[in-house]
Formats: sequence, structure tokens, C-alpha cells
Amino acid sequence: MANPEYKIQLKALGKLLWVCSFALLYALGGIDNLWLRRYVAPCWLGLGMYLFSKDWRKLLQVPLLIGALHLGYGASELWQKIIKRFLFGFAAGFSSITHLFDIKFDKRNFWTLFSLALTVTPAITITLGVINPVHARAEELIIGFFIGLWPMYMTKES
Repeated sequence: MANPEYKIQLKALGKLLWVCSFALLYALGGIDNLWLRRYVAPCWLGLGMYLFSKDWRKLLQVPLLIGALHLGYGASELWQKIIKRFLFGFAAGFSSITHLFDIKFDKRNFWTLFSLALTVTPAITITLGVINPVHARAEELIIGFFIGLWPMYMTKES
């Protein structure tokens, strides 16, 4: 593998697989065992970001994400469901703010992905939860994927 592009591609795939495993933990915690969603999944994501970057500051996101994943997003009234899901998605996306302290802070990369975390994650959470276009199991897997996607790709490799 002399071409460095292959190494970059494999690292990108590794990050994607790590995010998928985070999404699975998030979704499994929606069936029962909420501790998987609220504690194990954020720690797993933090560990992955640390392993890819070798920057301990990545772990600063873990407590914020744990807090965000404690927010409930179920409701019976449509407007309550929308507001709760927006707040949940926004809080999960906002937990990435800690990437401002990264040793290899990349301003352009951060603000682009942070903006996506603050807009796409709540939009996905609201759309999948209010319109219900997919089964609840798929919904939670997809939501977990988008929660983990942005911070993992904010992570610069060591």
C-alpha cells in the first residue's frame, strides 16, 4: 500500500464502522437496557475518537453526550413530540462543541460539521419520529448513526 490515499480511505472506513457500532449500541439501548444508550454508546464513541486522534480532549464530549442522551423525546401531542425531538437532536449535536479544544483544531472542518450536527441531526430525529417512515428499530439505528457521524469526522487522525 504505497499510495497514501489507501491509508486515508481505510481510516475513513474505520471511522464509519465505529459510528455504525455506536449506532447499534444506541439502538439496542432503545429496546431495553437504557444504560447501553446513555453510557456505553457515548463512551464507545469517545474511545473511537481518542483512538483515531490520540488527543485526550476528544473525551470531553462524552459527559455532554451522556447528558444529551438522557433527554426523552417521546410525547403524545404532535407539537410536544416535535419540540422534544428538536431539543434532543440539538443537544446531541451541540455536544460536539468540545471539539473546539482539539489539539489539531481545524476551524473550517469544525464549523461545517458542527452546523450539520445542529441542523441535520434534529431534522432526522423529528422526521423519523413524527412521520414514522421506518420501523422503530431502524429509526433508532439511523438516529444513532447521525449522532455519531459528525463528531467522528471532526476527529483529525494522529
